Amino acid sequence: MNSDSRHPDASADAVDLAIVGNGAVAMSIAIEHRRRVPDARILVIGPGRRPGSASLAAGIMLASHSEVEATTFRHAAGRAKFDLIRTAVADWPGWLDELAAIAGLEPPRIRRGTVVLDNPNVSGFDPPNFDAILETLRRDEADHELVDPVDLRGYRPAAHLRASRGVRVPGDGAVDAFAVMNLLDGAAAALEIERLDDRVESVRDGIVRCERGPDVRAARIIVAAGAASDRLILGIPELEGRVPRVLHGTGVGLRCRATPEVTTPDEVLRTPNRGAGLGVYHVPFGSERFYLGATNVVSVEAREHARLGSLHLVLQSAMDEISSELRHAECRMVTGHRPIGADGFPLLGRTSVPGLWIATGTRRDGVTAAPEIARRFVNELLGMDGGLPEPLSPERAPIVVLDRDQGIDVAVRSRLIGPGSSPGAGGGRLEDEVRRQVVRLYDRAGLDVGVPAELLDLYAEGRLDGSNLVASTTVE
Repeated sequence: MNSDSRHPDASADAVDLAIVGNGAVAMSIAIEHRRRVPDARILVIGPGRRPGSASLAAGIMLASHSEVEATTFRHAAGRAKFDLIRTAVADWPGWLDELAAIAGLEPPRIRRGTVVLDNPNVSGFDPPNFDAILETLRRDEADHELVDPVDLRGYRPAAHLRASRGVRVPGDGAVDAFAVMNLLDGAAAALEIERLDDRVESVRDGIVRCERGPDVRAARIIVAAGAASDRLILGIPELEGRVPRVLHGTGVGLRCRATPEVTTPDEVLRTPNRGAGLGVYHVPFGSERFYLGATNVVSVEAREHARLGSLHLVLQSAMDEISSELRHAECRMVTGHRPIGADGFPLLGRTSVPGLWIATGTRRDGVTAAPEIARRFVNELLGMDGGLPEPLSPERAPIVVLDRDQGIDVAVRSRLIGPGSSPGAGGGRLEDEVRRQVVRLYDRAGLDVGVPAELLDLYAEGRLDGSNLVASTTVE
């Protein structure tokens, strides 16, 4: 909690808006609302140190087109999410300048330019998702150029794992997570937004119950506590079975510093998204510092610590696919819990419970989309046009974009990421065995439709209920 933030008096009149959570989305909404309604009493509630924060652990790639997958536009929700992110990426420079002016700080530097690398030797996801990125760039007439990976500074992968092609997207880029969160805290303090350093136990009937402090009464409440939102939503009987679950996607990244013998890339280098939320990326900050990611282990409950396998995956992928010289860099591990909607899409907007709103499930796009989510959220709170996309409304049937056969294929490819293991690259016997395992999981879960690959085990274990999953109408 900022030392210059004001403490609320819970015995006083109810606050106008209580925001549960203090990550990038929550803070952005609070700031946007205060700027438009200066007299509103706003309270942001969350642990001051932000343990497990996805916002602080992020590499913050400001990416819209670079995140496109072959399935992105199969459903209206995919289009809505892409439009949110694309608008936000364009708004980031002006948004940072505005926040910096409020806080009296220098705005963090945005490092523009991202190169997406297609590496079919490692993942069967790369070629179709790379093609989808190119198709969307061309359709949107967005600036881009094809590049030969050989010409990229600092790109020195293992010889047999060199990317086959690349595309530079000047409009995408990256920014330092710590600097952004510091700026949001500074702007909130300058605007005298009240902060409460506490965890929330429950949200019911217009009252936020905290672990240590007194109850807080609020005219409106926004649950924006990232992956921790799930427990709070489950405690609201009126929403039982009406909102998709929100899961913990534990991701591991490395904040690194180059030593003199290391030549690092001077722009964002990344692969297309790979199944189960995987992929490898290098995000530079300044001349020496950079970030490496990423992993994604999904669970119903938070995992306090990262798995050794996750750390190994980041290290091995970065050294194999970006540069073997990275082994000389100094590094520090960071871990955060991404909020993942059980259908893979964000939960944004009002609920049928009077005065209750939800903003979570943004996966790894929450920080990137925060400026646009905040703008649209406040539009809705104030009854204005330009609100949140209807397909992402919290109360909905789970969105399904894959049929059963497609879901099985995605899960198989997710389990076959690695040199020489992707479908069609040889190793057919391994692929056949993995496919048999995946089919057994689908049968055990009783699934007639496809589910996100990273959630399949949870369905098979009975941790998620697949009985209400029905095929959706596509919009391709």
